[in-house]
Amino acid sequence: MAFVLRYKGRLDHWIGLWRDSGQLWKWANGTKFNNLFPIGGGGDCAYLNDVNGVSSWRCSSERPWICTKPDAFTEAQEAAVVGGS
Repeated sequence: MAFVLRYKGRLDHWIGLWRDSGQLWKWANGTKFNNLFPIGGGGDCAYLNDVNGVSSWRCSSERPWICTKPDAFTEAQEAAVVGGS
């Protein structure tokens, strides 16, 4: 978790954990999550939040993915957050 949080930046990022409503968490490749860290919230997709933890929300919410190279849209969003603070 410490490694991933170091590269997260200021925006919340999806991390590839999801679940069907009321079911166990799974990684994007279908393997079961081993509960190494708690996941807050009541959503069905997990993301790194702004307090160095993991929360969940609706999978349809727009957030960048932690495991992808930032595109122009994501870079502009992060620049705006950094420039606005």
